[in-house]
Amino acid sequence: MNRYDITLFGHITMDRIFVDFNESASIGAMGNVWDALISTDSTLSIDLKPTAIGQAIVLVDKKNTQRVGRGQLNLKVNEITNISRSRWSHIMYLNQLKDVSFIKDIKNGIISADISPGQMNNLDMLKHVDYLFISDEELFMDVHELVKLVKGWVILHYPEGSYSTNGKDSFKCSTNVLENVDVLGAGDFFAASFMYKKLTEKDIKKCVEYAHSNTSKLLCDKESSQMLKEKNNEK
Repeated sequence: MNRYDITLFGHITMDRIFVDFNESASIGAMGNVWDALISTDSTLSIDLKPTAIGQAIVLVDKKNTQRVGRGQLNLKVNEITNISRSRWSHIMYLNQLKDVSFIKDIKNGIISADISPGQMNNLDMLKHVDYLFISDEELFMDVHELVKLVKGWVILHYPEGSYSTNGKDSFKCSTNVLENVDVLGAGDFFAASFMYKKLTEKDIKKCVEYAHSNTSKLLCDKESSQMLKEKNNEK
């Protein structure tokens, strides 16, 4: 019997975020996925297995719905020796991990991963990955070549929608582009939303469509919460 619904592996970061000249701090990477999952369904059982702790600085341009960042992802590295039984295992920033030996010890459930900008290490580990999430900004090779390295599906997402393929079947989904919204964490929210839906839904296209709609909801909820906080601070 599985002990957890979802286990998160990989990076967790301390983020310094600048929106214009206003600075705030937040937990990024694994923190974003955890937040999205709990915000979607607080009854989920989630295990956290950080293999690396880092920090990042992020500049957000809300007007143009853009963000850029720089980070040191592996300031502290941890070896994972105890793998919990889980229905789903998600690996954060697979290409930047110093130690990926734990992946071969994941014996049950679905495995997904995402990739961050930078060096493309550990690509041989993609043979274990059922779902690879990657944004258009991070795509480092033709998606039809990339899927040959992956056990299952590549889900390429971008502001206007997504393209999903397993090398044999493929489909596109479209979504409305959000305006004047902080999109920091959008890729993590998308992956979390897909995972949540796929736990109970077999149709992958329905899961991707849900991931788009729920990501938009989560980003708008975050924006509303931030605006309320700023309004209260002005009093």
